[in-house]
Amino acid sequence: MTSKQDSPQSVIQSEAIQMTRVYELELKAKHSTSPSLISELELDAAAADLLKQASKRGFSVKAGDLYPAQTEKVTRQGQHGQGNYIVEEPASEFWADEVVGIDELIQDTQGRELTASEEIALKVMRRAKEALLKPRNRPPRYLSQCFDWYCANRPLGEDWPTAGVEYRKRNNRFLDIMAFIGDCTTEDPSAPDRIQQGLQDYALDKKETTTLKGQTVKRYMKETVSAFREISATYNLKWKFTKPKIRESAPNAKATLSFEEQKQLVQWCLNTDDMFAAILLAQLHGGLMATELKRLSLDIDTSCILDGPIPYLLLKEKTKTKDRKRVVPLVLGVGVMQRNLKDGIRWLNQYTGPTHSTTLSEKLEEATGNNKLTAHCLRHTWNWNATVYSIDPSHRAQLCGWGSKSRDSDSTTNMAHYGREGIQQAPFMRALAESQRKVFTELLPITPTGKTTSNVVSINRRG
Repeated sequence: MTSKQDSPQSVIQSEAIQMTRVYELELKAKHSTSPSLISELELDAAAADLLKQASKRGFSVKAGDLYPAQTEKVTRQGQHGQGNYIVEEPASEFWADEVVGIDELIQDTQGRELTASEEIALKVMRRAKEALLKPRNRPPRYLSQCFDWYCANRPLGEDWPTAGVEYRKRNNRFLDIMAFIGDCTTEDPSAPDRIQQGLQDYALDKKETTTLKGQTVKRYMKETVSAFREISATYNLKWKFTKPKIRESAPNAKATLSFEEQKQLVQWCLNTDDMFAAILLAQLHGGLMATELKRLSLDIDTSCILDGPIPYLLLKEKTKTKDRKRVVPLVLGVGVMQRNLKDGIRWLNQYTGPTHSTTLSEKLEEATGNNKLTAHCLRHTWNWNATVYSIDPSHRAQLCGWGSKSRDSDSTTNMAHYGREGIQQAPFMRALAESQRKVFTELLPITPTGKTTSNVVSINRRG
């Protein structure tokens, strides 16, 4: 067991589930006179756990990953003067043997009969190998395996990771809820009732023992509920359960930077002139989240245009909603972004800490002296400025990515085909840039301390 005494309950729960299965199987294997006494259900559960543990040995795999099976042609040397010849080998099967440990077991037991325990281990390995090589056509055996299935089989958008920081955050919330549901097989008739009662108990516990708001508890449950519902629909399990009714709290007022704090931030960015300054300036321009900037690296040379008549960022990759796809003209602190933004985007992609937000919040505090600010505040700050200066609603929707009936949801997609010159010369782009300048009316006159160079880009300049 790798968890420590102060580990989160979710981690302890996860390891407890797994260790219980392993212990029960080992105990049964020890006292079994024949591997045939191990049930099919136990073999399936042990095989699933074996695949999950494979990640600790450097293999990131899941059931169905090696389907359809692949072969490869290999040149063999003939014997007794015969020439070389080509054979076709089952590459997928060889790879599967290595992943599940069959090769190692056979090598360790070569020349002797297998014990009953080793025969059971071999059956588990072969079951895991079978799961890798065959298409996934049945639901996970246990409720505790449902979230991993959902990460790899989400119906909308791209699959979620099954390892790493983001996975652990989501999985920990799932396991927190599983502590109230309790584990059972997905085929158990009591499964939907267990889910229903567990969700209710979880919601009640969070209300009575924590200060979490109702909206937060709902958000924590959303992924788990979605996972169970998707599995039920995919495999026609006919689970019926409802999310608990949770009283929502009144939403907090969205934090914004005062005009004085905005000036302090811009002054700090211009003076500091590094990648963090560039990131914060980019976020201030269009209410960009760090994850949105990060994804620009997928096509950085066509998405991050920092020269020409109107420098801009083109958000055309995956976004939270389709409305978040947008083109963002850059008019403030462009020089800082020209020198440093691409380094900032690389940092966002290479960052290995728990979250980018902690570092960016520290930079905001350094700039303004306010330790209550986060990078998300910049999005609401932009919107506040747009309200103060009566920015056209369609421009507000376009620039910051809010949904609007007056917005053409396909405009960004269409503009992506114009090319950089076409985008920068488009009348609509010039209008957006003018609105952006109005948003930053109070900030445009600021220059680096001790410098007289202009901080803004004229929309009339030609590259």
